[in-house]
Amino acid sequence: MLVELEGYIRVLDIKSMQYRIQHESITLNEEKQIIREIKQLQGTRDKVIANAAMRAEVQKFVGEKDAIQDKVKSISVDLDEVRKDHQAIKAKFKTLETEKEAINNVIASLEEELCVVIEKKDKVYHKIRELRNKREEENTCFYQSRSLLNDARRLAASKDVNALIELSTSEGKELIQVGIEAGARLFIMEEILR
Repeated sequence: MLVELEGYIRVLDIKSMQYRIQHESITLNEEKQIIREIKQLQGTRDKVIANAAMRAEVQKFVGEKDAIQDKVKSISVDLDEVRKDHQAIKAKFKTLETEKEAINNVIASLEEELCVVIEKKDKVYHKIRELRNKREEENTCFYQSRSLLNDARRLAASKDVNALIELSTSEGKELIQVGIEAGARLFIMEEILR
């Protein structure tokens, strides 16, 4: 707009000089001076037009520059918000990492305790099996004696004297044989120890 105004002023200057030459009485020197100025102004017309175009371009770029600066400011504000969010997330992540580490430590401790408890359980289970086996071994004689007594009662109830005598004889022989074997073992042990 300023460029258009300057061009318009130059056109007015040229017209006013031409008016002066045509309608006023001036000396020949003044008229030559005015003609030189008119030629000079007409010679600068292309420069003025080019200058006006350049100023228009500059104004256009200034407007774009302002728009770009506004956009940069907006992006900068958004970037600041993203940085704040990133820092908040980073802090939360560190907190969660610390909690995770504490939980992993607790899990490791519990796993160690579990191993100890399982080991104790296995030992107790093994001891229970040993005690059960020992009980069964000790009760074997009881069950054999009870079975023998039940057989003898049954035979006595049926009044089968011969079968009863045969049962007592066979059991007596077995008992004597067991006693002899036990005595022999005891004798051998005494001999070894001497």
